[in-house]
Amino acid sequence: MNKKFEDHLFSRNDNRKNLGFDYKGKIFRNTLSSAMYLEEKRASILDQIERLVYFMIEYVKNIKKSYNYTFDKNFNKFN
Repeated sequence: MNKKFEDHLFSRNDNRKNLGFDYKGKIFRNTLSSAMYLEEKRASILDQIERLVYFMIEYVKNIKKSYNYTFDKNFNKFN
C-alpha cells in the first residue's frame, strides 16, 4: 500500500480545529502602521523582510518537529 495513502487513512477522521493563523504575507500588515506602506520603495523592502521572517517561523516549526519524536517526519498539521 502507498505510504501517502496510509497516512490519509490514519488521519481521515481527525478533527483539527486549531491549525493556527495563515500568516503568510500578513505579518507586517497586521503589526505595523499603515503609514509604513505609503511609499512603494519602503513597502517593497518591508515585503522582502517579511518573506524572511515567514521563512524563519516555518524553519522553527521544522526544528520543533524534528525534536518531537512522536510526530512522523512528514507531519505538517501542528501549530
